[in-house]
Amino acid sequence: MKNECNIVIDLLPLYAEDMVSEETKRFIEDHLSSCDGCRRQLGIITGADIVKVAEPEKKPESEGAFKRIMKRMNRQFYSLSYSLIIFFVFLGFGWTAGENLMYNSLIMPIVGVFAYLIFGWRAVYKMPVLLLVIDMFVCLTKLINIGIYAAFLWTIVYSLFVLVGIAIAFLLHYAFKKENN
Repeated sequence: MKNECNIVIDLLPLYAEDMVSEETKRFIEDHLSSCDGCRRQLGIITGADIVKVAEPEKKPESEGAFKRIMKRMNRQFYSLSYSLIIFFVFLGFGWTAGENLMYNSLIMPIVGVFAYLIFGWRAVYKMPVLLLVIDMFVCLTKLINIGIYAAFLWTIVYSLFVLVGIAIAFLLHYAFKKENN
């Protein structure tokens, strides 16, 4: 607090002449609202007996509630997205040994879109690793009957499909950002 008082006292002449930026003005007013010594010092500089400091703007309660609700909704969105990624990856690997194999060409790009929404560009390296981990888990627990080498090759193929989905999501994101500007 002592260092803050020294800074404010050094800035008080400029503040009294209204020659400080808005940010500095808010800083000084916040400090003056709680420090009698600095308020007295400002009174000496301005020649006034009592200096009334403007109260800092208080945010309405509804704004804080709105932010809490949006933060909770954001967490729920990310939880849902993580769940969908895991579900679709397991679904895709489950169809690897069956006759529904070609649906993976649709499922894995969707996984890539969700991954881009969550991870951004980090999805480019995180998703292949996640695919490999899940595929090895599926293969080693014998949830599907394919060999470890075949599972590794399918992971590479699925990673390519996921990268296509990430590229599509990036292009859509870029196009909409350009449109807003």
